[in-house]
Amino acid sequence: MNYTNVIGYDRASKSWVTQSSGPSGAVQVPLLDGVLLTDDAALEAVAEDFGHLRYRRPIAVLEPRSNEDIVRMVGFAREQGIKIGPRGSGHNTFGQSLVEGGIVIRMSTLFKPPIFGEDCVEVSSGMTWRQVLTATLERGLKPPVLTHNVGLSVGGTLSVGGIDGGSYRYGAQVDNVLELQVVTGEGRLETCSPSQLPELFNAVLAGQGQCGIILRATLRLIPAPTHCLFFQMLYPDLPSMLADERLLIEDGRFDRISAHVLPSSAGGWQYFTQAGCNFTAPAVPDREALCAGLHHIRGFERISNLSYFDSADRGTQHFVELTANGRINLPHPWFDTFIPDSAVDEFGSEVLASIDPAELEADFPIEFYPFHTALCTRPLFRLPDEPIAFLLDIMSTYSDPQTAKKIVERNRRFFERSREMGSKHYAITAIPLTRDDWRGHFDPYWGQFANAKRRFDPDNILAPGPAIF
Repeated sequence: MNYTNVIGYDRASKSWVTQSSGPSGAVQVPLLDGVLLTDDAALEAVAEDFGHLRYRRPIAVLEPRSNEDIVRMVGFAREQGIKIGPRGSGHNTFGQSLVEGGIVIRMSTLFKPPIFGEDCVEVSSGMTWRQVLTATLERGLKPPVLTHNVGLSVGGTLSVGGIDGGSYRYGAQVDNVLELQVVTGEGRLETCSPSQLPELFNAVLAGQGQCGIILRATLRLIPAPTHCLFFQMLYPDLPSMLADERLLIEDGRFDRISAHVLPSSAGGWQYFTQAGCNFTAPAVPDREALCAGLHHIRGFERISNLSYFDSADRGTQHFVELTANGRINLPHPWFDTFIPDSAVDEFGSEVLASIDPAELEADFPIEFYPFHTALCTRPLFRLPDEPIAFLLDIMSTYSDPQTAKKIVERNRRFFERSREMGSKHYAITAIPLTRDDWRGHFDPYWGQFANAKRRFDPDNILAPGPAIF
């Protein structure tokens, strides 16, 4: 049993009672297997997220060592009227994982080894997808859908949806979850699935932590390849690039597909499609056949033969570099929205016309991910009402905080314009949203979501960051 010097909580003063300050009628803090931290360093470490756009200082950080730690502290928080929420890698961009004046749960300290079934694996929510992939590849298996950054936590991406270049074939990460173990806002430990407590299951997946804290997730697995033939192809313009993305998700010749727009050294924009074809050695795909019928500029292809792990882990080195040079700590006012196919050319062109390429730092591109919406079946993962949609992701970084603030205002304008076109925003985005915005976003499932919130978090203590309720 680990102890800190915190022994109680004084609700009147909203402060902790320590051994040095002595008892004063405060409520005793539950005994924990982990630790409850209240020092300045611990609080400051979780007062911001990856976006560095919002500052929300908690009053404590829980580092759990058992499921019971979270059950006890959620129950305690409910009794004392304290907000509480989980934090994985903290990769949100607009304070979604922050808990002002409340308790942040550092989920990475609650680690248990993966438990494998024949075609599934049960993992701790604080594990990163990189850790999951490392474990599954040892058995020749992989999750169907990862993320562009496998350093993100399982619980974090399942709380918003989770997509990558393979989503056109397998849906979102939340569509590949078989079962969850969660702690509700009532402080109850529950197991849920499509057949057991389905209302909770559907409210937790892409539910942004509003109805339950994910402790464990059972994920579907598929056979893993050993290698990936990775293509980067240059295009003359946005329409030809998007047209080829549509073609590729229809014929399925590649396993992962995404498009990237970057500032050109000559001014203006340059357009790339990145596509990966998985295979198991010694067989190697036919490069010419993979490029047949596409409209990229011939002679500028870059083709790499990578191990499958290295192809999935390509983003890690980028984040290592950003951490080393300090740019990871700059504001990241990212904009993410799902655009219906019928509007993506128009809206994409409007976005690129309204952004000066010279204003973007060179850290991240503008991305377009195409996928079939019918494969995404979890009700709270909201998408346009068309067979094909594109995730448009403007991953901007700005050295000047005042400029970043103006970009957040521009994000709001992009949001309103794209909403007119039938889009649905992705919940990781840096956009100020009202409750009416959220109600419209979750329509026609708002009523079901609100009912689940009342049932599983009746005192509204969980995950205040998004301010949905």
